[in-house]
Amino acid sequence: MSLTGDGFRRLAEGFLAGRGSRNTRAAYARDLAVLARALGLGDDAAPDPGALDGVFGVEDDPRAAAAARALADLGEEWFDGWRDALEGRPATRRRRVAAVRALTAWSSAAFGVPNPAGDLRPPGGPAGPDRLRREVVALAPAATRRLCEAAARPGPLGQRDGALVELLYGCGLRASEAIGLDVSSCHLDDAGDPRVVVMGKGAKARAVAVPAAARRALDAYLRTGRPTLRARGPRADTDAVFVSRNGRRLGRADVWRIVTAAARRAGLADEGGRVFPHALRHSCGTHLIQSGIDIRYVQVHLGHASPVTTEVYTHVTAAHLRGDFDRAHPRARAG
Repeated sequence: MSLTGDGFRRLAEGFLAGRGSRNTRAAYARDLAVLARALGLGDDAAPDPGALDGVFGVEDDPRAAAAARALADLGEEWFDGWRDALEGRPATRRRRVAAVRALTAWSSAAFGVPNPAGDLRPPGGPAGPDRLRREVVALAPAATRRLCEAAARPGPLGQRDGALVELLYGCGLRASEAIGLDVSSCHLDDAGDPRVVVMGKGAKARAVAVPAAARRALDAYLRTGRPTLRARGPRADTDAVFVSRNGRRLGRADVWRIVTAAARRAGLADEGGRVFPHALRHSCGTHLIQSGIDIRYVQVHLGHASPVTTEVYTHVTAAHLRGDFDRAHPRARAG
């Protein structure tokens, strides 16, 4: 079921119309705009909290009905991944989850579809290192290698997926940075300093070093896979690096589907692993710290405004080392 920006906006505005307070409608609208961007629908799909005229009786609108079915079809796993990839303060993330739960509960009742977020638990928890470890989902190095290998397959789409996953992990990119990447911002010919220039949070550009495996995958995709995909559609984005089978720039929801599909092929889902795009960024930061890389370099590589943000990976690494110590040291064993 295709989810369109117009249908999502119509659905969300119908939901907002039932909220009594103007401030409540405005707060819900801001949080649902975040969901629209995660779905790859763009800012045009953001609901207008003041659009009350004509939204009553939205249950009879086929556009809203199609959007409700499309959200239901995403399933619980998609919403779990969306929640885990949310950024910002714990209170902000909890509020956004609450807004989405309210939307899907209403749409489920209004359109008779399953509620995909009915069991969606809010993020966060107790303060301190335990909370930090739960918020940072980092794969083991061996699992990351399996994921990268599973993403790469024959053909242009396989080349694209392999390059995307390698770049998300090797460069520690956010999904928004990967889909916003342009060919003109890729500088891979400098053997001594291959890099990509990405637009990060706050519209801040940064140059990110590209490790060897990611450089090889990206270079091969740009030379053969991407030209094939771009030639398939007249609406091709002329500078986008990662494009769909019809030549259009990928959206965030596309990245999520590509990563989770690769995780299933790698068998990580069968092992109980939770794999989503931002987990690759967490894995990059964690593995760099575990390898002894200076935290200031990791901060620059990931584009963190403050070293405090980067320090979360030292907590994860410390927990990892404590676990190894407890398993290996004779005096740490019980009995």
